[in-house]
Amino acid sequence: MVLGVLQDVKSYYGLDDSDAGLLQTSFIISYLIMAPVFGYLGDRYNRRYIMAFGILFWSATTFLGSCIPNSYFWWFMFTRALVGTGEASYSTIAPTVIADFFTDNLRTRMLSLFYFAIPVGSGLGYIVGPGVANLIGHWYWALRVMNLVTSQNLRRS
Repeated sequence: MVLGVLQDVKSYYGLDDSDAGLLQTSFIISYLIMAPVFGYLGDRYNRRYIMAFGILFWSATTFLGSCIPNSYFWWFMFTRALVGTGEASYSTIAPTVIADFFTDNLRTRMLSLFYFAIPVGSGLGYIVGPGVANLIGHWYWALRVMNLVTSQNLRRS
């Protein structure tokens, strides 16, 4: 989502390309470090609780990041790293939960759907994010609205 409104984020925080690149870098580093941690925890503790915590954490840090004033870019970058941690928690464990619920061909279909939804969701972030930001008037509303929509969809599933 942030990449869809990156030019607006750069203007808001007064960033150059290097600083703007740190946003995705902080997310990826956090994700890469935390994914094995959550994989380990998922093997030893209740995966549904860990996944639910991860979704709530992801949602909270996404919203918090949208509230950071323009003079606190480093806090915004920190919240993007926390979003990576939240995403690592549920994206690492979700395939195992799906595998627990389904068998044979249905398991394959459900896992395919899960892995198909990841790039589709990313693509929608590039399309819907700028649209929401332009409609409402500020980039941070793109994060807030998509956070709300994603949270509502996750509660239904």
